[in-house]
Amino acid sequence: MSASASGIRHSSFDIRHSRLVSVCSEIGRGHPSYLDSVLAVLSRRCDDRVDCHTIPELCAGVSGLAWRLAGTAYRIGGRGGLSTSLYNSLRPTDGKPSAMQISLLGRGLRKRLSGYEGICMVDHPLLAHILAPVCRVAYVHGEIAAPRIAAVPGAWRTFVPLEATSLKLRAFGVKPEATSVVGLMIEPDLVAAAEASYQARQLRLGSERPLVVGLFLSGARPRPHVARLTACVESLAKSGHRAFVFPGPGAPNAAEMRSELSRRGIPDDAFHVISTRGRSDETRRTAELLPSIDVMIAAAHERTNWAVGLGLPMFALLPHIGPFARENFEFAVAQGVCLPLTTQRDAAEIGPALDALHRDGGLSGMSRAGWGKHAITGAAKCARLLLNETE
Repeated sequence: MSASASGIRHSSFDIRHSRLVSVCSEIGRGHPSYLDSVLAVLSRRCDDRVDCHTIPELCAGVSGLAWRLAGTAYRIGGRGGLSTSLYNSLRPTDGKPSAMQISLLGRGLRKRLSGYEGICMVDHPLLAHILAPVCRVAYVHGEIAAPRIAAVPGAWRTFVPLEATSLKLRAFGVKPEATSVVGLMIEPDLVAAAEASYQARQLRLGSERPLVVGLFLSGARPRPHVARLTACVESLAKSGHRAFVFPGPGAPNAAEMRSELSRRGIPDDAFHVISTRGRSDETRRTAELLPSIDVMIAAAHERTNWAVGLGLPMFALLPHIGPFARENFEFAVAQGVCLPLTTQRDAAEIGPALDALHRDGGLSGMSRAGWGKHAITGAAKCARLLLNETE
């Protein structure tokens, strides 16, 4: 979120008179992006102020070091091989934070929020576990997946996208009255462009025109995913399709990706690497390009919502990394909107595979399966419920 957004402010930590505050983990893109979406709606609707804070801003000393190590583990975990296996073992789907984790990460943070009488929005289950004992925590859980680690029985409210997500969290001890099903938490700028983009996409998928494919890397830039993505771009170019490549925020990421694609001899007019400055800029550029994108290639993280809700056929980059990806992927496959890119060979043959699906109507069917089945305004409903509570 921009500090200058209407109704939203980043301030020194004096929250005594604030009805709503937010604390963002700033780990990866997925969890923070859901909170970003709710804050984007609040910035347009909230007459009063929402105080926005981040973990790097609030946590120093031992606690700050612990959070920095958590962020490092996220980045290292995406490298593939043994690093990824270790990362997945440290983030089990059926576990919850240990008392030591809570103590190290929450040192100082609980003290800052202790006695706060408003509502504190958080983006990450670890933050919800830490702060639930000391204030009213609104945990924005935008993932379709709901492993045990995402269940925070002590949270005042957990906002979830689907009834299926709610049922899974309730099976792990979250009370029914503490969950609110709001719909898919898709970025508001993408929601605004959704219907026109879907209609235009259906027309193109029903024609013989070459395809435009959006390829997205997650924040950790997993090495296996980078390898598959670059092979995809090469195959797409050979089949006459065009690629919009989102390598993650930062000019160095964009430069590295351009260099690798050029090294492979891929013609410059076959791809466009999108350079962005941060999450909000990446979302803005995605919204601008969404009307022209026919197919998406990405890991089964937060962008799975786009396939399920925006009618954007998805090919999922494997292996799955982290506790949410497999369940997100399985849901999307069951919805008929997603197919896997399991091996490097699959990636190298994506061009001909898309051609076959295009000819027989498979891509058009995947797009239809992801449109109109689920509400896509979860961020707006979440914001509305929060504002109702503060009144």
